[in-house]
Amino acid sequence: MDKNKDCDFRVISNQVRFGCGYRTQNGKRQYFAWHGVPSRNDDFFTTSLISESEYDEICDEYPEEIIADRATGERFRSKYVDNHQVILEGWNELL
Repeated sequence: MDKNKDCDFRVISNQVRFGCGYRTQNGKRQYFAWHGVPSRNDDFFTTSLISESEYDEICDEYPEEIIADRATGERFRSKYVDNHQVILEGWNELL
């Protein structure tokens, strides 16, 4: 992956929401992956801190071709979001 190229992305459909990105705090990048589940009342998002190498892995795997379906979102969640430290909750925190 080209280290000068960012791959921040959001997949938003009526079935699933997921993506990755980074933010800079105190001059240092913090990478995160997030996953959301649409519901009748509101969307709930879980955002997890990931390593730079995991971010690079996501950049290699996504977003060349993303199928915005529930199965793809679940694979993304289980690989990059589950079992990580949750640092943010809520869509507004990502804006």
